[in-house]
Amino acid sequence: MSLRGRKFFDVLQHHPSSLLNASRFRLPCPPYHTAEYWERIYKDMDAEDVLEWGGFDLQNGLLQFRYETILHHSNGVDRLLETQQQHQHDENRGVTTSTFAECMGLSQYSTPEDAIARYTEHQQMNHNRNESILILGCGNSKVGEQILMNSFVGPILQIDISSKIIQLMSQRYEKYMSGTSVKRMELIVDDARKLTAICPDSVGGGVVDKGLIDVLHCSMGMIPSTTDTTMEKDEDDNNPIQQIVDSVHRVLQPSRPFIFFSRSEPEYMLRRTLGADHLNINNGIQKKWKDIQVHKMVDLDVLLYRFVKAEPTPAYDNKTKKRRRT
Repeated sequence: MSLRGRKFFDVLQHHPSSLLNASRFRLPCPPYHTAEYWERIYKDMDAEDVLEWGGFDLQNGLLQFRYETILHHSNGVDRLLETQQQHQHDENRGVTTSTFAECMGLSQYSTPEDAIARYTEHQQMNHNRNESILILGCGNSKVGEQILMNSFVGPILQIDISSKIIQLMSQRYEKYMSGTSVKRMELIVDDARKLTAICPDSVGGGVVDKGLIDVLHCSMGMIPSTTDTTMEKDEDDNNPIQQIVDSVHRVLQPSRPFIFFSRSEPEYMLRRTLGADHLNINNGIQKKWKDIQVHKMVDLDVLLYRFVKAEPTPAYDNKTKKRRRT
């Protein structure tokens, strides 16, 4: 589905016919949120099969890419990104060239051997600093392997709700799991809504979701309005997308990014993920995410969302009369 096709889909979801029961309106979509659905999808696949959501991966579209900024929300202000920083900028089209490394705020080394040496240093230092990258709903995508092959430090933590696909991926990537003395990849059966296998504030590189949030968005039915008080809102218990975002926030280290891809525009996707639209991002959200950006990927016909976790806010301790971190 193209960006234009998704726009029609979202408008239909948000403004269904008055002849329909709006509270129950839902376009036909598979139950993407259930493990049973994905077990059926992967049942007859083998370890070398690959399904890439959107038809792109790190090597083909993400390692270096061009984008146009749709939204940049920082310090309580919605604005377009105007600073060039270290980007190459096309003045005529407003197109910026960037890289996966820059988007994630990570170093890309010259060779995988250099990256392994850096990873070993991190392990020997035995501190909380790391460059781990958590991939949500990894499926049988090759993105995790491509990150290591392109000389990022890692480790790569790939999770999926399907035990079948984790079994297949473990067969495919045995060389990273048991065929090396330096293990920089983990494959974990876990629910992205809970992330029970990941410790709080432990992911020091960033979190990547290539399609999970997007497919869940398509299956969730009517999008809650931020202004219509008569419309039933998406509560956390009924909104797997907000559960995912909250779980990601819990496991990320401060100032680290969460990036995900979708073909739905901010006025719809920010309601799903944050309970707000691009004109109504409140202080409660700022306490969680200090920087929110939305970019249109020029060559991929998809939007890149980038949330950066806020630093802990100081709290006043009445007993010591000092400010403490929360």
